[in-house]
Amino acid sequence: MNRLSQPVCTESTDMKNKRVLLGVFAHPDDESFACGGTLARYAAEGAEVHVIIATDGVAGSVEKSSGVSVGETLVQVRSGELARAAVALGVTTIWSMPYRDSGMRGTPENQHPKALIQQPLEQVIHELAGYMRRIRPNVIISHDPYGGYGHPDHVRCCEATTAAFFLTGGKGKLYYTGFDQRILKLGVVLARLSGYDPSALGRNKDINLVEISRWEKPVHARLNIGNYLDHKLAASRAHASQYSGAPPLFQRLLPSFLQKRMQQYELYTRAAPAPATHVETDLFEGV
Repeated sequence: MNRLSQPVCTESTDMKNKRVLLGVFAHPDDESFACGGTLARYAAEGAEVHVIIATDGVAGSVEKSSGVSVGETLVQVRSGELARAAVALGVTTIWSMPYRDSGMRGTPENQHPKALIQQPLEQVIHELAGYMRRIRPNVIISHDPYGGYGHPDHVRCCEATTAAFFLTGGKGKLYYTGFDQRILKLGVVLARLSGYDPSALGRNKDINLVEISRWEKPVHARLNIGNYLDHKLAASRAHASQYSGAPPLFQRLLPSFLQKRMQQYELYTRAAPAPATHVETDLFEGV
């Protein structure tokens, strides 16, 4: 377990009124790529922002320009990248769970005995529940049930985080990271028009945009993170072994106004309690 500092857990009126955000993510870099603007915004506004990373990221596909060699040393590299990203975002603590990156669906890494998806789900749930009891967040963020782009570790994090949230009393609010599915559907059309196969995108051709664009991901919160884009980009760039800027397909095909819109906001599905009748602009609304 790696921690940058020890959260204070004494009971007081101030503690009850304190805004505490917890993000539970699968890999080093998910905290930056998925919702770095959100973490940076709330940290800057004075909230406690804690992050749990479930795996070591050893199965990550290394960006060629980074100069990093694939292998066990990648664990140390990505740990250092995570620490630098945490500083850029201003988070309070980073907590690392002792599991191995399970890799993408259908890869040999899925079968590694130390892989997150090979661990008993109940065990992971109780571990996360322990963190939640210690940190006592008002708001929790994790991956969506589809795993963003279908990554098994993302799916497992969502399952375990959701179960741990209710195991610890279901207090506060639980959100899943989201995306504007209309943009993904447009991406499918543009990819085909440009000669790409939208069912085989990414460096390893293992991203099926057609499948992803059909998933149901309602948007219940739309957070403006425009003032914190520099923090998010700095944190993303800290993950040099993984980062190559925005996805090349979107860089080349999407109109600039859509690219700007994608960067300006981070979207969420509210898993618990039941979503409000309006789209929220603050995850701590009503807390």
